[in-house]
Amino acid sequence: MTALRAIIDIGSNTVRLVVYNGPPRAPVVLLNEKVTPRLGREVAKTGRLCEKAMETALTALARYAALLKLMAVTDVQTVATAAVRDAENGKAFLKAIGKLGLDPRLLSGEDEACASAMGVIAAFPGAHGVAGDLGGGSLELIPIAQGAPESGITLPFGTLRLPALREDGDKRFNRHVAQALDQAGWTHGKDQSLYIVGGSWRALALYAMHRIDWPLDDPHDFELTAQDAAQICSDLSGGTIDEDTPRISSSRMATLPDAAALLGALIAALKPDRIVFSSWGLREGLLYAALDQQTRNRDPVVSGIAAFTDRFNVDESTAQAVCDWIGTVAFTSGDKGGLSADRLPLCATMLAIAAMRTEPNTRMDQALTWALAKRWVGLDARGRALIAMTVLASIGKPDTPKRLSGLASKDELKRASAFGLAIRLCRKLTNFTPGAIAQSSLALDEERLTLHLKNGAAPLYDSSVEKNLRNLAGWLEKDWTVSGATLSSNPD
Repeated sequence: MTALRAIIDIGSNTVRLVVYNGPPRAPVVLLNEKVTPRLGREVAKTGRLCEKAMETALTALARYAALLKLMAVTDVQTVATAAVRDAENGKAFLKAIGKLGLDPRLLSGEDEACASAMGVIAAFPGAHGVAGDLGGGSLELIPIAQGAPESGITLPFGTLRLPALREDGDKRFNRHVAQALDQAGWTHGKDQSLYIVGGSWRALALYAMHRIDWPLDDPHDFELTAQDAAQICSDLSGGTIDEDTPRISSSRMATLPDAAALLGALIAALKPDRIVFSSWGLREGLLYAALDQQTRNRDPVVSGIAAFTDRFNVDESTAQAVCDWIGTVAFTSGDKGGLSADRLPLCATMLAIAAMRTEPNTRMDQALTWALAKRWVGLDARGRALIAMTVLASIGKPDTPKRLSGLASKDELKRASAFGLAIRLCRKLTNFTPGAIAQSSLALDEERLTLHLKNGAAPLYDSSVEKNLRNLAGWLEKDWTVSGATLSSNPD
């Protein structure tokens, strides 16, 4: 059982407790609570946190402290950001928090930017570009290169401040943003990815996804070209909003015009080539920063799926043995026409085996839900589609659903189906038993698919196995044969 970890994030708009379990490299949210005291709502005008907001926050923090004690969570990080940092009475507020049994840490602007960037790096291994985190009190920008954050900046462009900054019109607002970047000496981001973090920007992603009828539900890893994003931002900042957009709360809907205006100004100033939305930010960055380098280097997709499928008695070593058994029948490493990344077939196999161990009448829905809707951090839309197609084929549904057709190429999806049919054949023959897998194998040449059986596996060959072998060969448009067993004349 993994140890529970908790982050208490005292922001300018919300005060949130998140408790995580699951593998360190792929943490899973166990509890997520927040209140919205809007601590930063008066700081820009008065320089102080208002008393009512502090009372609301302290009441919530007392509850969080009690919950964590009752849950026996000892790995707790409590951090405060822009509002507390900028307020004259911020230190007194932190002292009051300390009396609750918590140990609050005030993040500098650089600390906040770095933590947000670490969250992006954790979610997008190999990320290169700029991370931007929009909070209630500030905007953090930080360059990312070679898997590490560089020196970042914090600017007073939080969602609580934006309405006042836009009062004189967007042209003046855009100039103000550009001037602030110039004064900070900002030179990063041209023709690079801009990874954006924050609830208001995630709402913008949901709006864009609804607008283009995107087939996935999770805004994490959704991306737009800079040109498309700029057009959407222009529409939203001008007040053109579809109020019926699902899954956007009224409070987030109210911040959309301002958040869109800021993103539009950043696109104009930074000139990125694409916008990538990240659901991981400061909190996940704090968790990631606490890991040793060996744990950081683990693949978050493999870690997350392995932990999930463990409940179905699926282990990574068995899934890898199945991948080795299938060999190059359906894909080759580096082949852009198939499942080219080594992790994709492994992850697809783990989910396929798990799906086969659920109720038969739920398998198809679960195949699509697991692959497409569940948050697998580090997995892009193409990878989701290929995994979904593999799992569907493994339960006997190799034809491509319309929902997947725009996420990967036709040939990729066809070969993912072949991989799923090969997993299905392996189950029919071996029931994923290590000894049976070791005494059998598949081979494919230019003309023929061959199932090789050693003496111990020969009795396992029956009409059901032959039917699945024939189906796979037909899908691959190859002849087929069996070595080491007698063919049935009329398989069912």
